[in-house]
Amino acid sequence: MDKAIIRSCKIIFFPLVLTFILLLASSAAYGSSESEVTIMFTGDLMCQPAQQTAAFDGEKYDFKPTFKYVKNIFDNADFVVGNLETLISKSLPLSKDMPRLQNRPYLNGPESYLDALEYAGFDAFITANNHGCDGGRLGIDETLDALDERGIKHTGLFRDSSEKRYFILEQNGIKIGILSYATYFNQKEQFLPSENREDMINRTGKAKINADVKALKEEGADYIVAYNHCGTEYSQKPARRQKDYGLMFTQAGVDYIIGSHPHVLQPYTLSRFGGYKPTPYIYSMGNFVSAMADPVTKETIILSLTLRKTESGNVVLADQEYYPCYMLDEYQGKSFVLIPEDEDYNDGFYKKAPKDLVRQIKKNFKHIRKIVGKLRT
Repeated sequence: MDKAIIRSCKIIFFPLVLTFILLLASSAAYGSSESEVTIMFTGDLMCQPAQQTAAFDGEKYDFKPTFKYVKNIFDNADFVVGNLETLISKSLPLSKDMPRLQNRPYLNGPESYLDALEYAGFDAFITANNHGCDGGRLGIDETLDALDERGIKHTGLFRDSSEKRYFILEQNGIKIGILSYATYFNQKEQFLPSENREDMINRTGKAKINADVKALKEEGADYIVAYNHCGTEYSQKPARRQKDYGLMFTQAGVDYIIGSHPHVLQPYTLSRFGGYKPTPYIYSMGNFVSAMADPVTKETIILSLTLRKTESGNVVLADQEYYPCYMLDEYQGKSFVLIPEDEDYNDGFYKKAPKDLVRQIKKNFKHIRKIVGKLRT
């Protein structure tokens, strides 16, 4: 064959091959990223008087140092969701100025608390918990207004019956439905107008769960996660009621159940009921942020779920893991700082911190893993 013809063929052929290879690689990478989503969850985001006092410099509040070391973990997620266990009401007293109401803890934080949570990486909040009614209708309305003004999704407290009882997070063609319920309101639901009290809160109940799951599925949710605020405070053993509610969520078709309220961690399990599919259930995620004194209330985790859409179009739990963290009252001159176990994120804590503190916090991380256990599917 004439060398000129061969040379011409090479000029045409090799670029085509190279383009084809690049397209294949690009397609593979694109298909992989488009079919997965990672969502992280935390426990209670409290804003107690001691936290507010520590964050206040006389003019403004700065809660951001709390999240300095966990922020980089959240950067790996497409979405981050936590239980906002405080009101954010500009008209009501802050907790540091009025710590109790009717002989019970009262929680209301400044709007700058939301600044810190957004800085940390939170995208959405659960609002169904026993402090949701601390400020009556005004507290609920102003908290929801503050979240809506920032475009932050939320569920658990509502202005009226017209609002959806859930929200959906969507990424890469995957729709994740989020539900939120509470069993206790510290008897402060009496502060709400009697004519629409039950429309403003989401009390845990079988009929309500079934209706909410059905509505989510009709709206196209591929995977449903439900938070339930229930259990015995400061107990690391699940109460019977938590197990009973697990059955309700499983029967309704919830894919993953997350618990809150005990302020301490409780085990992970697979809820198995009759012929229903095993449902992952963390009975309690404990506190994520608080000023509580007992060491077990400072033990916490970040739960990470990776969902994948298969070729058939089904969305499955492809991977799950958790990051143990511990809340230090003070570290490097800052108050209430979360320290993650993972050395990739804790800025050399094990080398920089005093040896006694390192030994103690390693015991806490070991205890966290003992309590929560292994995540199995």
